Amino acid sequence: MIVLSKREKETLREISKWTCFHAHWQPKTRAKLERMNLVTNVEPDGKTENYQLTDKGLQLLKQLTEVDDYK
Repeated sequence: MIVLSKREKETLREISKWTCFHAHWQPKTRAKLERMNLVTNVEPDGKTENYQLTDKGLQLLKQLTEVDDYK
């Protein structure tokens, strides 16, 4: 399993809650998660960025939830 910091875990969970997660919200942490291929911009070029979890990000969040990492 990928090891994430507390802030990265919280950001991953936060992104999963929003239908539109903008680039200016937690930009450094979001960018790191993007480099790890856990989140991606789902809007086409020229539109306002909207970051959502990738399949890899969804699986990781599910694993973290299963081991009760969010309690």
